Amino acid sequence: MPEGSGRIIHVNAVEELVMRPQWLVGFTLLCAFASEATVRAAETSASPALGAALKSLFADSWEKSADGMAAADRNHRAAKAASPSDPRVDFALALVQWRYLRYTDALKTLDQLATNSPNYLPALQARAYLMVLMKKHSTALVQLEALQQAATTKLTAPEQAAQRREVVEFLGRIFGYYEGPAAGAISQSSVADARKRIFDSLSTDDREAFSEAFASVRDRFLQLDDDKRRTAADAKVDQERQKAEELQRLSAERALVEADKQSLQAQHAEIQKMAQDQVDAIDKQITPIETEYARINAQGAILRNQIAQLEITIGQYIDDANNTDDPALKNSLLAQANALSFQSRRLEIDYQTLDAAAAQLVGRRNALLQRGQVVSRYEADAKRLGVQAAKLGRNEKRINVEQRKVQKPVSGFTPQVQDKTATTASVTTYVEFPLEREKMRILTSLE
Repeated sequence: MPEGSGRIIHVNAVEELVMRPQWLVGFTLLCAFASEATVRAAETSASPALGAALKSLFADSWEKSADGMAAADRNHRAAKAASPSDPRVDFALALVQWRYLRYTDALKTLDQLATNSPNYLPALQARAYLMVLMKKHSTALVQLEALQQAATTKLTAPEQAAQRREVVEFLGRIFGYYEGPAAGAISQSSVADARKRIFDSLSTDDREAFSEAFASVRDRFLQLDDDKRRTAADAKVDQERQKAEELQRLSAERALVEADKQSLQAQHAEIQKMAQDQVDAIDKQITPIETEYARINAQGAILRNQIAQLEITIGQYIDDANNTDDPALKNSLLAQANALSFQSRRLEIDYQTLDAAAAQLVGRRNALLQRGQVVSRYEADAKRLGVQAAKLGRNEKRINVEQRKVQKPVSGFTPQVQDKTATTASVTTYVEFPLEREKMRILTSLE
């Protein structure tokens, strides 16, 4: 993560101060600030107004609420009015801002406090820690060196050796963090140079304390990192197993889809063949019927023509008979007309016979005209099979997408691994800031 981005890892670990894991006891909470005696040297006795304002600041705002920060600002102004130069005033506000996770505001308050009270060790150490927490690593290195110099200068008395050791152990753990979990977040050459300058300026006993604290973070980091790696390796094995099972499932699904596709193709081929056979059979029966119908229709046309010619001739004979005065000729014409009328009736009977035969052929032909129905049934069946085939195609595409996704290399990254990675990388895992303890120290100093 880029330096100075302001993002915080495991802010809850900063917020919660109780019931830390057992391994933290004896070294995490040892990052206490300067001794009571040293701190009190910078803290004048509190006036009633200052004491009341600071007590109200913590009482009204320590437990988070919607108007907690507003109350903190109000009580801070009152405390500032009571004692403008007392460093406890700004430090108390910074503690509340920190508790509310307003890290930027807390750092601004601590920056101003460092300007106004440069020798106030609690603020120096809190400021350095908060810079590490906010990933302002380059600036934090400078502040760590300033903290060491201030502690070495201010904590010189023999009775202050334990308090100086606590500061030195805090520095050792921070540098252990920088050269272990946070090694990729800051230039290691800068870290090594700063650590050397600090280490070289320490006494023999302090160097031992620094090294032990440094090693404790290194050992804890190696333990956590090994646990994280084993968890990731186990997760990778599990993911490989799940991948194999998923690929097997997808392979079985693909086999079912392929079998269904082949079944649909076979069904389509079968109904197509059945429809074609039916159409061919119908066409085979219709062809002779249509040939016979054409023959009868042609004969009927000939008969109709003959009957029409006879009717014309008969009409002419009758007209001629009516126009002649010769009885013999008239009888002859009428006799010929009668003979032709008899012949015409014979032809009409023949025509009626052909017409009846044609009607029978038309009936047979219409009965066989199921070709369109056969084709319609085939098209309906083909459409139904097409819908099923489209559904199979979608399933096949889905399987392809899932298979490509499953075939990607497994990462071994899981929420559990992610959580362990964040825990391993967080400064709060190795060095804790005792907000509650600092609050109580301020309140105790007011008595």
